[in-house]
Amino acid sequence: MQRLPFSVNKSNLLRLEEELSFAKEGLEILDEKKEALMVHISTLSTKAERVRAGINEALEKSYGYLREAILIDGRLACERASLGAFLGEEVQIKEKSFMGVALPEVRIGLPKLSPSYGFHGTGAAMDLVRKTIYQSMEIIAELAEIEVGLFRLVAEIRKTLKRLNALENIYIPLYESTLKYIEENLEEKEREFLFQLKRQKGRRKEIEHGTF
Repeated sequence: MQRLPFSVNKSNLLRLEEELSFAKEGLEILDEKKEALMVHISTLSTKAERVRAGINEALEKSYGYLREAILIDGRLACERASLGAFLGEEVQIKEKSFMGVALPEVRIGLPKLSPSYGFHGTGAAMDLVRKTIYQSMEIIAELAEIEVGLFRLVAEIRKTLKRLNALENIYIPLYESTLKYIEENLEEKEREFLFQLKRQKGRRKEIEHGTF
């Protein structure tokens, strides 16, 4: 198995033990972050489905009223009315942090609804088109907030999973392999040292007893 290029000594052993402990702590933190991100993504995904359904329903109503307006007032009158369509909305975007990810908070301010076109050539259906779109603006802003948040969270969890995989399958096994190699070699050196020490003691005893 591969190992890091460290020489066999006690100092490197202590250093590697400390770094391995730090890597394992990092692995636990990243795993907790992954779980938190997945829960938040799941929550936002569920919310996004609900909000999309609301937007689709609102826009379906708007298109229905638009088709009715075209039939009653004519396409040209509807196109003219659309040229004056201006809601005057104000969009504010702030950010909040979740597990180091900047998530947007979108707020939209809408003025009081009032027709931006004349009464001539337009009817109730055109007013309903404007009203339903006006009512949809806050939901659209909410969906934009959710969609951007989901995009950023998914990007972050991909990075987190890569780091987890690198720590779990590359760096930690590499440190463990190197530690094992150094420990085994230090133990072997210690056994050899003790053996040599015993031999020297034995020789001294032989000398003392007049063998040589």
